[in-house]
Amino acid sequence: MKYKCFHGALSAKLAWKDLKSEPILSLCLVLGIVAVLAPLIVIAGLRSGVLTSVRQTLLEDPHAREIVNISNRSFTDQTLKELSNRKDVEFLAPRTRTLAASLFMEKQSDLGSGRHIMLTPTIKGDPLLKDIRPFIENNQDIILSSSAANHLHVQKGDEITAYLNRVLNGEKQQVKFSLKIVGIAAPSITDQDSAYVSLPLAVGIENYQDGIKNWPSQLQALPLPAQPIYSGFRLYTHNINELPALDTYLRQSGIDILSKAGEVEGLLSLDQRLSLLFICVASLGGIGLCISLGAGLWANTERKRKSLALLRFNGFSAFDLILFPLVQSVILALSGAIIALGAAYGAGQLINMLFSSVLPQNHALFLLNGWIIWGALGLTVFGGVIVSLLSGNRAAKIQPWEGVTAL
Repeated sequence: MKYKCFHGALSAKLAWKDLKSEPILSLCLVLGIVAVLAPLIVIAGLRSGVLTSVRQTLLEDPHAREIVNISNRSFTDQTLKELSNRKDVEFLAPRTRTLAASLFMEKQSDLGSGRHIMLTPTIKGDPLLKDIRPFIENNQDIILSSSAANHLHVQKGDEITAYLNRVLNGEKQQVKFSLKIVGIAAPSITDQDSAYVSLPLAVGIENYQDGIKNWPSQLQALPLPAQPIYSGFRLYTHNINELPALDTYLRQSGIDILSKAGEVEGLLSLDQRLSLLFICVASLGGIGLCISLGAGLWANTERKRKSLALLRFNGFSAFDLILFPLVQSVILALSGAIIALGAAYGAGQLINMLFSSVLPQNHALFLLNGWIIWGALGLTVFGGVIVSLLSGNRAAKIQPWEGVTAL
């Protein structure tokens, strides 16, 4: 094959004029692309929207990233520091023994209405309490759950009286002290009667009940032991993807834990299955699109055989004729992809509007992101270029003498 002269610009211009000269046929080819591509974009948008919505729901709930050990064990401060220093751990708070983690509390002006409240140690940076201001600043400050606050008839800023009991050497002992409520935790954080307290206060209560230390005269005089031993921990990963691996690591280390790793693995599995399903559907649709576009270009090349032969006769090279269906396929593919994106976007907005009443606020069932837009444009043009090469090869085999017979 000999390429005497390259008329690329002229060939592209003739290809464009050829499409304009047959608007009905060109429109049919574009609509054929839209008919195949638009449903695929809608499916991709639904997959993206569903997964994003589920992920967003899990991310908005810190409990989804939470791991709590179930049974009481002895963890040294060094062990928990090493665990909290892992790259996949965002936050870790030590936990005291379950049986020593409660206080009887009552409102100071409503004696007799108190109840036992579970205590949860916390420190700054706790993901559960990130929206509560001000945070616990000293051993007297506590954050009550909404349930506990309702039962005790107290609110933020109130002071309550706490009673701590123990039996030491057969003698019942009790201390009483005041605590200040600096915040109320929403029901979404916990629905139990619980209170978030400083770590020194939780450790001090545990040591008092175990008879290790006496209760100080001032709550601020409750220092942490030099080498504390904790019964457990409560930690959070940076994101839900890290949860299954950390869950597996802790279980293999012999620690009984409770987490939502199963639900997260279900989501990740759903993501993989939906991706596989979409790839299968998109592959079938893509093959159909390529066949439809390729058949149209091939038929156009056959119909224009004598015209193309005349171009060869007038000095156009075989490469110029290859460029003819190539340019037409790019124009048709881009036009079809843009119209398909517009149609899919309109359908997606309709879907979101129809399901808006059953979806959480700021969640969408259909989500058209940049990956889908650029993927649809790029893959459609790429497929068009590939199938156009078959027609181009057919056009390149046209001989100049065939143009003589057409004169």
